[in-house]
Formats: sequence, C-alpha cells, structure tokens
Amino acid sequence: MAEKEYEYGKGVPTVVAPSMAVIESLVEDIRFRGQLIARNQKLESGVGATGVTGFIIGFVIVMIAVLVPVYLMG
Repeated sequence: MAEKEYEYGKGVPTVVAPSMAVIESLVEDIRFRGQLIARNQKLESGVGATGVTGFIIGFVIVMIAVLVPVYLMG
C-alpha cells in the first residue's frame, strides 16, 4: 500500500473574519419583516375582535342620521 505524502511548509491556515456588514444587514432585514408581521397580526386581531361592535355602532349612527330628519320633516 502506498503511503500518503504530506506537504510541509505551505503556511499556517488562518481564520478569516466574516463580513459582519452582510450578516448585520440580513439580521436587520429579518427583524424589520418580523415587526411588519407582528404589526399586521395585531391589526387583524383588533379588527376581528371589535368588527361586529363597530358595525353595529356604525349602523345605529347611520339609521339615526337618516331617520331623524325624515321623522322631523314628516
């Protein structure tokens, strides 16, 4: 069996520092998107929780605005 030949004197391997600007940019983009999703979820939750109440209040106000002048005229 042939023995492996090792090459010596080719230098010491060094660790290259990562490009933190790219990583920070990606983290900031992910954070921004997460905030948008959270804001959208909060808005949808609020609208869903108060949608029926708001519709009923709006309907009553419209009926008052339409029927009171007709009642006063007639």
